Amino acid sequence: MRLFKSLPEFQDEVVRRAHQYETDVLSGKQIACENIIKAVHRSQELREKYSYSEDALRKVAGVFFYIYISVNDRATQFLPAPWQCWVLLNLFAIIDPVTGKRVHTEGLIFVSRKSGKTMFGAALSLIFMTKYGGMQAQCFGAATVQKQAQQLMDYAKLIVRNSPSLKRRIKTYRDELHFDDGTSLHTLMQLSEQQAERADGSNPAFCLYDEAHAFKTSALKEVVVTGMAAKHNPLFLTVSTAGFLTVGYPLFTQIELAGNVLNGKVEDDSTFYALYTLDSEDEAKQDDIAVLEKANPGMGTAVHIDRLKQMRDKALLIPSSWKNFLVKNCNIFQTTAEDPFISDEAFLKCCHEIPMEELRGARAWIGLDLSQSVDLTAFSVLVEHPDTKMLHVIPYHFFPSKQDSKIVRANGVDLSEWIDQGFIFEHEERIDLADVYDKLMEVFAMFDVQSLGYDPYHAWDLMAKLQANLDIAHIPSIPVSQSITTMSTPTKYYEELIVSQNINLGQNPVLRYCNSNARIKFSQTSNLIRVIKDAQKNPIDSTISTIVGLAVYMESEFNTLTHLLNNNK
Repeated sequence: MRLFKSLPEFQDEVVRRAHQYETDVLSGKQIACENIIKAVHRSQELREKYSYSEDALRKVAGVFFYIYISVNDRATQFLPAPWQCWVLLNLFAIIDPVTGKRVHTEGLIFVSRKSGKTMFGAALSLIFMTKYGGMQAQCFGAATVQKQAQQLMDYAKLIVRNSPSLKRRIKTYRDELHFDDGTSLHTLMQLSEQQAERADGSNPAFCLYDEAHAFKTSALKEVVVTGMAAKHNPLFLTVSTAGFLTVGYPLFTQIELAGNVLNGKVEDDSTFYALYTLDSEDEAKQDDIAVLEKANPGMGTAVHIDRLKQMRDKALLIPSSWKNFLVKNCNIFQTTAEDPFISDEAFLKCCHEIPMEELRGARAWIGLDLSQSVDLTAFSVLVEHPDTKMLHVIPYHFFPSKQDSKIVRANGVDLSEWIDQGFIFEHEERIDLADVYDKLMEVFAMFDVQSLGYDPYHAWDLMAKLQANLDIAHIPSIPVSQSITTMSTPTKYYEELIVSQNINLGQNPVLRYCNSNARIKFSQTSNLIRVIKDAQKNPIDSTISTIVGLAVYMESEFNTLTHLLNNNK
């Protein structure tokens, strides 16, 4: 079914929708989250900084004129929704007048499921393959697994099958689409994480990076982006909902960067950001279901409001379903389906720059959590500010580079960037206890160390080497068992300090990552608790070493009565 018989009329409507969407967002007529409001302001600023080409927007709209998709089982002209028209304006119509190229060579569309993002991405894949990719355009539809990559290819094939103009020109194969314009052959290929070698050595003009929340590393993206360097004006477009992989994982890190860009803290003109999400979890519980449109810009068309309300109301009755609803329908990251020990939001409120010069010579307590020499290990220094008496946490992390990938445990993150930035000290094959010893000696020289706590299970070798220095410096060394009886009190105190924002956790991303993996185990017979790893067994080493440090801090600073009171809260 053709919605517009005239090409100019269709182009006019796309242009009108794009600008009307901006107007409605800024006026409040269109329900939008703070990130989208900021993105609209940013878009307008970039058009003033560079230039706006309506001709470029009309050109890409002209290709959509010939694209048909299935609507209610009927081939229908693909008229992009208002929010999609606005995305097209940003991706195609903001031009650098010096180079004549599109300003945005990357884009991130972060939107809830069932908003039409994959069909929209498939259409853009075909547009780059047939119109915008240049000579011998190679385009990829990339996903973590073959099944997801195949879904994108199936959408592209569906468009071709329903669009007479495309069907005559594009040949469909199982894993590829080919378009021969008489001068060169253009291709659209599906690409999973396991097929990264297919992209190595290629010169892609476009890549749709689908459901990026599932990627644990950026390896595939780096291969594709590197290959794009030879193309005239490529586009790497990420489309995804939220997920359960948070601190340290690629999409979560990119979303945080996007927030900094939209808030004006970082400049990144080359990337377009559209983050459709609720502004808080509490909004999801409001009686007015219309607020969910912040995360579901297709609500009322692609997403039925009554169905969304039914899903929301049912999810509220089941905690595990509620987390999934927040992730998939509200576009809010959750750590896992389990409840975290300390939420990332609460943790970040305690993350401030460490005033090292003010802390030199101050009283300090150390907690050790040593691994079996073949895994991430850590010790934490808790330094008391001489004036405010607030504790400042300075963690040290160590990791053996026994594998090229630098991935900690099977389900962990790639640590390469943190190693390069100096947040983790890298050793070959096994943890070098001599290096850990040297770092501890530096800490002894820097602060007035009151006591050192250690897990006796793995620390005998290091403690034997340290003992002479500890005796000379009159620094008590205290074994701290990892039992729930021993760890409960300092764990509760750690939680209390964070909730009240009476501790400075610094800005070490590895400590934050360990916090995101920490869960609480409750005693079945008492009110005791201790921190354990998440279901994927991801590391919590510096969280544990910080709690061990608190245990010895409380040993010297709290009296017995205080211990008992805290232990029975």
